[in-house]
Amino acid sequence: MASFCPKCNRKLKLTDLKPTCPSCDTNLLYYRIEERLEVDALNAEIEHSRTQKMLDRAKAAMIGSPWAIVRDVLLVLVIATFLLPLAHLSAAGPYFERETTYTAINLVTTLMEFDFGAIGLIGSPIVGNATIFFAGAVVCVALALVMALFQLIFSFLSCSKRGFGRNVTFAVLGIIFSIGSSVLFNMFVNAMNDVAPGFMSGKVGFGIYVVAGAFALVLILNVLIKVKGLVKVEYTPCYIGKERMLYEDFVEKYGDGKVTLDLVMEHHDELMPKKEEQPEEVNA
Repeated sequence: MASFCPKCNRKLKLTDLKPTCPSCDTNLLYYRIEERLEVDALNAEIEHSRTQKMLDRAKAAMIGSPWAIVRDVLLVLVIATFLLPLAHLSAAGPYFERETTYTAINLVTTLMEFDFGAIGLIGSPIVGNATIFFAGAVVCVALALVMALFQLIFSFLSCSKRGFGRNVTFAVLGIIFSIGSSVLFNMFVNAMNDVAPGFMSGKVGFGIYVVAGAFALVLILNVLIKVKGLVKVEYTPCYIGKERMLYEDFVEKYGDGKVTLDLVMEHHDELMPKKEEQPEEVNA
């Protein structure tokens, strides 16, 4: 039951169990039933139109032009570049020698097997700085990978209002994190050599530069698509109401919010379907 009477606006109580208003005796169920049904129908059509516009933008962003398809392929390749060698590290001592090539898979495995008790090394006066640099390098690689995933996941929103800004942000952050990881890794190697000269050596792999370059290509491509208008959205015409008014014209005239009963009552002749007049029967 409604909280207020739709006719006299009387507040209804929980004890008002009758289907009629105690004040004006209006049938709460059937009052303005045609107008209320029309409100529901109009709101359903508006919601369908909005959804259709979103689908049209998503379709254009993914397969709207050859440039959109090239962007999709490039976004997948950005993720694939994390499988390339990102860094090389070797350590040698009197009784051991170890060499490791890091990729995104190695780093994920390292994080999963990480002994969090080793965090205490950060406070060490000997290897504390080196530990911070190495941890920072790993975090930067992880964040760059997250940016690559976000680029791909949110690519279907590229033609939305904030799509271009979102794409540029992900690409720029990906470049910053990938370059930052290489800088921090070199600082880690230098810090370890200062503590124990000759014990450890390492270098940044070519993969991290490929990652940064791939992010840069995505950034350039997004800018070109935006500036040159290489991807255009073809909207499917959507109509509202019995008069078959275009959705854009309907929004311009009545606003983009939900249709209310008051609006239908105010514009009854325009929004309500006109009843067909039945021909009068002529008695022979």
